[in-house]
Formats: sequence, structure tokens, C-alpha cells
Amino acid sequence: MEGHLKIVSLGAGESSDAMPRQTVTPEKYAEYPLVVFSQDGKREIARVTADGNGNYRIPLPPSAYILDLQDRVARHLRAKPQPFTVVSDQTVRVDMNIVIGFARGAL
Repeated sequence: MEGHLKIVSLGAGESSDAMPRQTVTPEKYAEYPLVVFSQDGKREIARVTADGNGNYRIPLPPSAYILDLQDRVARHLRAKPQPFTVVSDQTVRVDMNIVIGFARGAL
């Protein structure tokens, strides 16, 4: 499985149009490790951290999985868990988007 982590920062007062901006340093990706869970979401299978460009790759045996952000709920991060299936001898692409820094009243 391979993919790209996109971190979008939404900060109050950063722009006049209140649109999300992507201003991410390579070190920022390390703050958002990803977790691969079993299809039922109960068993952790693996963890992966994106490189300085936001890319990640991890070998997994054929099965159905869910890619999620570590401690997403506890950290109040906006990201959607991504279900995916690995097929033998194929690479599946699963991208993850995170929105951080909510402005007051944005939720």
C-alpha cells in the first residue's frame, strides 16, 4: 500500500477568504502517524509515518483494511478513515487528507 498524506491548515486570520492553505514543513508529517487497522477497525495491523514529502509505503498481506490517523478522535483532527483492499502482487494507492487548525465556529 502506498499513498500521500496531505495536511491542510485552516487558521483564523490567515487569509481574508478563510480558505484552507497547505503550508507544511517536512517535519510536520512526523506529527501525524498513520495506522492500518483490520477491516472491523478493532485490531491494529501496522503503523506508518509519511516521509518529508508526505509519501508513505508499507507492505501488507492481501486483505481488507482501514487506514486512519493515530489518535484522530482524541486530537480532534478532521480526517476520514480510508477503507481499502490489498490484492496479491498489486500496489493499492490510499491517500489521506487532514484538516488542522479549525477557526472558531468552523465545525
